[in-house]
Amino acid sequence: MSGVLRTWLVVLLAGCPPAQGYDPRPPTVDSELPPQPPPVRQDPHLVGVLDDRRIELVFDGGQLEFEMYRDGTRIEQVVRNRYAVPVMLHWTMRAFDNVEPTTAVEGSVLLPAAPSPLALGDTVVLAELRQLEPKVRYQRELYFHAAFGNPDVRPEPYVYALPYPRGRTFGVLQGFHGAFSHRGSNEYAVDFNCPVATPVTAARPGIVVAINASAQGSGTSPEFLDDRRANFVIIQHDDGTLGEYMHLSPSGVDVRPGQAVARGEELALSGNTGFSSTPHLHFQVMTASDDGLAKRSFPFTFATTPRRVSAPLQGQRYTAWE
Repeated sequence: MSGVLRTWLVVLLAGCPPAQGYDPRPPTVDSELPPQPPPVRQDPHLVGVLDDRRIELVFDGGQLEFEMYRDGTRIEQVVRNRYAVPVMLHWTMRAFDNVEPTTAVEGSVLLPAAPSPLALGDTVVLAELRQLEPKVRYQRELYFHAAFGNPDVRPEPYVYALPYPRGRTFGVLQGFHGAFSHRGSNEYAVDFNCPVATPVTAARPGIVVAINASAQGSGTSPEFLDDRRANFVIIQHDDGTLGEYMHLSPSGVDVRPGQAVARGEELALSGNTGFSSTPHLHFQVMTASDDGLAKRSFPFTFATTPRRVSAPLQGQRYTAWE
């Protein structure tokens, strides 16, 4: 019963006329060649005037920073990831006014992880444009999806702990391929029938990379699919996969981005926030899809007893023993 942890947003950016002293001549463009994707830029100190800067996909642990730099009539659209986890980005430009693209207007790119939460990540050039009339303002629209994780990651063998304290027993509302919402990005997810304020514990050791604890309310209408409507904790495992714990209680998260957590350590309290019809805990192992338009979830197993390993089965009840 989870939405997709991604965002589809629009950014409208407008630039001012070039400052005095800039060469107004446009760069040479060979019209016979198709637009080519620009290279990834590692140096964050960009040449030119910063015309616009927007901060998007903001959660505890990081943000994405979209910037436009202008040097004469040459404009670069760049983005920087400040999460300590890779982000797969799919972007599209449209509605150009007094500016034309000289490279592709749509693409998918992996944004490298920052060294630590909110640290300065590598600057990635998305596109280059040319201002047509140097003394007239310009603008364009940028749409994007973003998903946490590296799409090249694949899980290594691991048996997960049940994500709640020893001695607690809960049933599975939805298992893998659940008819209500476990399709597509959430294909291999499990929903435990936990009442609000049940302690949620780490099913696997890792590093906390992003959290949200400010969401209030729940529902099954489309607006609750927005990432910001659900509280969550995302933990990066040593194989690069991500553990996603969702629908947590408001102000119920006990860990911080950058924190290392052990198997069985308490993370948060369960709740009923976001795209949800009843209080429960949603857990899955995932990364980003190849194009950044969705998540890719992976099948996994729990240690349901000291001697038994099982995938979560809908309708079954499991008692945590660790």
